[in-house]
Amino acid sequence: MPVEDVYLLALHEPYRSPQHPVEINATIVHAATLLHPTVPQPDGGRMYRCLTEFPDRTPGALVPLSTLTFELAGGQLWPQVADWERVVDAVVHLARQQRCDAMPLGLPQVTALLVGSGPATVHTLHHPDGSRSQVGPAERAYELDDLTGHMHRVAAEGPFRPGDNLVAPPREPPAMPYRPYEG
Repeated sequence: MPVEDVYLLALHEPYRSPQHPVEINATIVHAATLLHPTVPQPDGGRMYRCLTEFPDRTPGALVPLSTLTFELAGGQLWPQVADWERVVDAVVHLARQQRCDAMPLGLPQVTALLVGSGPATVHTLHHPDGSRSQVGPAERAYELDDLTGHMHRVAAEGPFRPGDNLVAPPREPPAMPYRPYEG
């Protein structure tokens, strides 16, 4: 059974908006937004299925696009699923036109790095004073928990509206091709 209440976190090219004091580099939408008729189909529908049908997905989950990439063999299976760049561009366009509910975010550089990378990735940060530090899975989980909590507080005021005239997700393939990255 698909999990109904799932959200997508997509990083994208930053843009400026008069409503926000910082550049917007990420957007959160309800997974059903991928079923909007102006989103390329069946690609959006297959991404929706990946978001809602992945084993062990839980209601209320916030799933970064990087997690989908990880679940699709580190991106090797994207050609079987969707042109994710076209889908994300369409979703961001919908959000900017306020044709769906969305949470535009201006993520700090390190947060964007963490949520834009796979769940097992470790990064070495080089600081201006010449020192180095590492961030990885624990810091990513912390940032995602923080973003999820924020998203749930906003969603408690009213559900995210995915837009109007949504299409049905495609029935093919019968099962989406999951293979978490092992390398």
